[in-house]
Order: sequence, then C-alpha cells, then structure tokens
Amino acid sequence: MATAKWATPSAEGSNIASTALDSVGNGSSASAITYDNSSNLDLYAGVRVALGSITPTTGGCIVLRVYNSQNGNVEDFGGGGDAYTVPLTTTTGAKVAIFPMVRLYPRSLRFVITNNSGVTLAASGNALYVQPFNESVA
Repeated sequence: MATAKWATPSAEGSNIASTALDSVGNGSSASAITYDNSSNLDLYAGVRVALGSITPTTGGCIVLRVYNSQNGNVEDFGGGGDAYTVPLTTTTGAKVAIFPMVRLYPRSLRFVITNNSGVTLAASGNALYVQPFNESVA
C-alpha cells in the first residue's frame, strides 16, 4: 500500500513583489504579482509576506488572493480567486505574515494582497516570497 508524505520543499524564491506592496492604502489591493507555475507544476506553496514597520489597528489583517489564468486570460480581480487571511498584531514594527498552505494551479497565477490592517502599508521594506512544495507517494 502506498503512503503519501510531504516531499522536501523547494528553496524559497526571491522577492517577487518588487514595489507592489509599498504604500498600499487600507482597504486597497496591491497590483497583481505574477507567479508562473506552468513549468514546475507544484501543488502547494508557503507564501511569506514581509511588511515594513506599521502599527495595525485591532482586527487588522492582510488577505492573499490567488487568481488563475487559462489560455492567457486571467479571471477578474476583486472577487473570485482562492482567498487566504492572516491577522496582524497591533504592535509597532515590521510584520511577517505566513500563508502556510496555498493551493497552486498548473498555470501562470496572479497573487493579490489586500491591506485590511487599518493603516497604509510602509513605503518600503515590503516583500512577497514563495516556497513551493509537493507530496511524495511511496
């Protein structure tokens, strides 16, 4: 009988957000960040979002939405997509939000971060990193 286990995760990639997360206002979404999974065909990813120094309000969070593409067409932003939410602490300082298990699709994807922290994101020090992983069956 075969047993499914986690395979060793790939290395975390470099920052793919560039400046997309800089100075995003509360209640607003960053520009879409492209992540191409059409060659690697990974099943899942851990996504780490590093935020520069902010002081979120009580109940503040960020939301990651993953939008799928098909034949070069991307679904409309603002709704749809898979949504993942991470709460933020109300202390002042840089923040790290980890989305531990994001489902990936075998296509070019768009990641959109929505800022619901209660404050504008920092003008610098923001980044988004992806660490893909799969299952192993033996």
